[in-house]
Amino acid sequence: MKDAMKILYFFDQSDWQSRMPVVRRALEKGHSASIVMIGSEQKLSGIPPEISLNFIATTPGRMNIFSGLHIVFEMYKALKKQKPDFVHTITLKYSLMSGLAALPFPRIKKIYTIAGLGYLFRNDSRKALILRMLVAPFLKVTLKAPGAFLIFQNPDDRDLLVQKRFAEEEKTALILGSGVNLNLFRPASETQNSAPIILMPTRLVREKGIDIFVQAARIIKQTHPDVRFQIAGGLTKHNPTALTQDDMLELTKDGSVEWLGHVHDMPSLLASADIIAYPSYYGEGIPRVLLESAAAGKPIVTTDNPGCRETVRHGENGFLVPVKNSQALADAIKILLTDPKKCESMGQKSRAFAETHFDVDLICEQTIEVYTRA
Repeated sequence: MKDAMKILYFFDQSDWQSRMPVVRRALEKGHSASIVMIGSEQKLSGIPPEISLNFIATTPGRMNIFSGLHIVFEMYKALKKQKPDFVHTITLKYSLMSGLAALPFPRIKKIYTIAGLGYLFRNDSRKALILRMLVAPFLKVTLKAPGAFLIFQNPDDRDLLVQKRFAEEEKTALILGSGVNLNLFRPASETQNSAPIILMPTRLVREKGIDIFVQAARIIKQTHPDVRFQIAGGLTKHNPTALTQDDMLELTKDGSVEWLGHVHDMPSLLASADIIAYPSYYGEGIPRVLLESAAAGKPIVTTDNPGCRETVRHGENGFLVPVKNSQALADAIKILLTDPKKCESMGQKSRAFAETHFDVDLICEQTIEVYTRA
């Protein structure tokens, strides 16, 4: 893609801000960009004036087949009207939808960023298995359509979809996450906590390991009663295993863990924590909260799970523990609680790791390189 191209982006309104750096980089390279935001229309700041911005309205509550088809049809209308050279979509769900919408336009090149395989591929419940069986034929058609090129955020996801013939390896690239602003997320000189704070920043989805975190907190508080455990995350929609407010109140009613709700100022929140714990067994791409935690210079305890393991070198900037194992999580956290020098050293190595691998400028350049290859 040597000449200037017209690129259409489909973003979810809940996380569009994290996707904007690559759009700005495309503009810097001389390309034009349009964004279709999936979500109810509202005032947005930070969108460059030269970008055309449109919305696809969605209905409240969890997505069903009718709301999904509505989004596909609206995507089709946007493609027909704007006639882009490229379309770039984030997440497996929206890649499937935009891929279906783009089937009548084989000349449009499609970039699909698979930011984790999520519920569809990493959950073995009966409901997930049935859904996977129903969706699989459509997913294969879209991901292997003419002009389609896939960006994966971890090698496990790419290997799985190539093995199951949803993707052709020569039409894929590996880019570690969406990047992090190293100037915004920086190490604090030191925390001012009277007692250590163990923080879990997360979406409130069961497979993120929220109950595992609570169990680990209860274990640790038996010997370290002053340690504070916090969960930062607001209620989420459109996920079959999302936790409700009642679920969270029940989990935290004994006081072992504080639920902070949705936190807007993530840099300050991360700066205030001593240790980040993220016991996810979800189908992650690379969790953005772990990129931010590494940039903030925090030691990280997470699971040896696809996407999570890419952010930690075990024993260097944190620990990897088995999934669904609250005792292993508690034991790893205790090591850091009882060894402040190790905690400090691991935090420094987290920052160095982020600078080398997760700088948003590096990720943007790698993404633009994919545009030239596709």
